Amino acid sequence: LKTRKHNQPIIAVRQGHVRLMNITLDHYSSGLDIWNGNAALQVQQPLDPNNGDRPIRVFPRPSVYCGSVDVMSRSGRGIVSIDGGYATIVKSYIHDCAATGIYVGGSDSRALMDRVDVMENGFGNTLSRRGIARGHSGVYLEQGTAKVVNCNISKNALTGISTISPDNAFLLLSNSDLVSNMTVPLEMPPPSTNSTRRSDLSNNHMVPHGEYRLRSGLVSMPNPTLTTSLMSTRTTTTQVIVEDEHHA
Repeated sequence: LKTRKHNQPIIAVRQGHVRLMNITLDHYSSGLDIWNGNAALQVQQPLDPNNGDRPIRVFPRPSVYCGSVDVMSRSGRGIVSIDGGYATIVKSYIHDCAATGIYVGGSDSRALMDRVDVMENGFGNTLSRRGIARGHSGVYLEQGTAKVVNCNISKNALTGISTISPDNAFLLLSNSDLVSNMTVPLEMPPPSTNSTRRSDLSNNHMVPHGEYRLRSGLVSMPNPTLTTSLMSTRTTTTQVIVEDEHHA
């Protein structure tokens, strides 16, 4: 989808549950508002313009299930779960987004990621000089809870995962690869903070350069010629191991 409207997602979930299976979301929308619309998929309670754009509490809360979904936004974020939104993302591929691949923010927002590849996000809008600039993470947890299980979060333009709020950002990260991201694999608040003390990290592979396993079953093997070209602009050296689909 390419729209003439500014900051429009392909799908906006404001209330109730949406289930997406075996589809591709290829998004482009002009504008810079990656919090309120410039994303392929936006999961967010409606905002009250008469009350400082605060979320309007609705029931059932907005939620989405993504199964075997290929997500790309050439202008903004991939998936946004904000202001009480819930996102469950399974065996999916989030890649080549101009900004963050998966963003979780706002009180009581949640995301569950299981066997997800989050790769090559945050390098900016390459189609417009007025678009989003480069320098974004694969996963950005500003507030809320993110559970990341058996995922590959690699080759993103900033961190693999950034956890921001010292009081209200809880990360449960296990059996995952964070490899060849441009700065650090994982950003956390100081150890003494409530967020870090309540987060749990176990059995992860986090290195500046090295090997990672593809998890979703949706990622094609890299073309050697294209890989050589990319290396000249994204200075990472990475070996790729494809996880057997039978064991995914």
